[in-house]
Amino acid sequence: MALPNVHIRKEAFLIMTWAAIETFKKECFGFLLGYPPTKGKNFFSITDAVSFQRVKRFNTGVYPYKRVERKFNKFISDISGIYPKYLGHFHSHPEWGDYLPSVDMSETDLRGFNKTPEPLEFIIGVSSRKKGQVAWESLPDGDIRGSFDKFNLHFTVYTLIQESEEATIQKLRIVTPRSINTLNRICAKK
Repeated sequence: MALPNVHIRKEAFLIMTWAAIETFKKECFGFLLGYPPTKGKNFFSITDAVSFQRVKRFNTGVYPYKRVERKFNKFISDISGIYPKYLGHFHSHPEWGDYLPSVDMSETDLRGFNKTPEPLEFIIGVSSRKKGQVAWESLPDGDIRGSFDKFNLHFTVYTLIQESEEATIQKLRIVTPRSINTLNRICAKK
């Protein structure tokens, strides 16, 4: 069976974009709600993105406070029987000094992702834009990138594929044409 795509509602994509811009120079962190693939539909559908507010933010990581983590785990447990489902997280990798952001999973990302049963992890590379604007586009590898205000953003999504006893990380294709069209219209006005 082919790997599923990840469809994102425009509103969820804009929330993730804002979270990455708002916390620039530090990482953002949030969770995703939506619908997993079914036998008839081989795609995830992200309906909502929610940014965490009460976290310790660093240039190279973000960690929820223990009390927030306990509240969040209870919240997820309480909503587990309803739809939409908790599908995973998003976080940013901001530029830091001369280091440009990467959308690859860091060792910390990999350790955390291997411990969680949630299937998706979005990484948003965000850097300051010195000149020129990059139109929003879907890249051949399934990533999305573009410019907003004074920032360049690059979105990628990963999932864990269980192969026998070992899980491997796989990139998935992001599908969000309404987000791309909306962001290009907004940026064209500037």
